[in-house]
Amino acid sequence: MKKIINNWHYVSVYLAGMVALLAIFLPVNETQKCLLAANVVLLLHFFEEFGFPGGFPLMGIKVLMGSDEMDKTKWDCNNLSSMFGNWGFLFLVYILPIILPGVRFLTLAAMMFLFAEVFMHLVLFNVKLKTKYNAGMITGVFGTAPIGIYYFASVYDPSLFKWYDFAIAVIWFIACFVFCFRSKLYWGLGRKDGYTLTDQSAFGAGHLK
Repeated sequence: MKKIINNWHYVSVYLAGMVALLAIFLPVNETQKCLLAANVVLLLHFFEEFGFPGGFPLMGIKVLMGSDEMDKTKWDCNNLSSMFGNWGFLFLVYILPIILPGVRFLTLAAMMFLFAEVFMHLVLFNVKLKTKYNAGMITGVFGTAPIGIYYFASVYDPSLFKWYDFAIAVIWFIACFVFCFRSKLYWGLGRKDGYTLTDQSAFGAGHLK
């Protein structure tokens, strides 16, 4: 189990392939196709952030936590907390709306958060770090944006939603983010031994040269 956890970002690639096959062969509607496509992209997104080129943890420490600490052993972040946070958020925000299609704000939350990914990876991280690329930007921008645009341009039916569905959707994905990445459970998992990030996961391939 520990080996799987320490390689969770590689496992994500195989899961992406499985989900892609489900999207192709299962009789799903357009909304479900968008959700499945989002799952595929985000699973690959995890690999870009933590596998190759990696380096998202350092970005998170600098931008989200406001720290310049370069000793990864002093971060409350490891493979266990990273797997919990990313897979947990994926389940709550992108898998639940497939399981519960009648709860419409869940679908809205999933599709709206795609644009939050675009903002974070295209604007926030690049501006804060003064870079043109950041770990996760390829999948986080060029993978998620087309899905979100397609959904709201071609699939979204405004007659099915009320104004408060959008408010609940935003509250939902913020709550999920806080639980998955800022809760005591997340920080506690990040302090457990045996799940240390590799240098490539922590700092990115570019820092290893």
